Amino acid sequence: MASPCEALIETRVAELAQRAALAVSNEAFRIEQKFSRYRADNLVHAINTVNGAPVEVDAETANLLDYAAHCYELSGGLFDITSGVLRRVWRIDGSDHLPEPEAVDEALKYVGWHKVSCQRPYLRLDPGMEIDFGGIG
Repeated sequence: MASPCEALIETRVAELAQRAALAVSNEAFRIEQKFSRYRADNLVHAINTVNGAPVEVDAETANLLDYAAHCYELSGGLFDITSGVLRRVWRIDGSDHLPEPEAVDEALKYVGWHKVSCQRPYLRLDPGMEIDFGGIG
């Protein structure tokens, strides 16, 4: 999900190391396919594009949403998987460009886990909101 990751496999058995590396690789690709906001063929894309309609999620996704809610609560709202929409106005490209305050205020209308309705197995976001699991991916 556009994040670096690393797995250390300690063994003297080459075949075991190869099998473990393949299992790790397959799981990373599975998670990327299922939860990346960069794809247009997964559940996250479906959630982010239904314009406020409820979406039924599977148990794995529901557990991840529960974890995101817990992180939101523990951080006093500072960790929020709905904050990804700020990329609409905030370029993270190493430049010193700052968006206009009005643009930030407009984007912030679409941020806030407290605005999300999440009752297993359904998730509903207000129209224009999105989720982004990149912070916990």
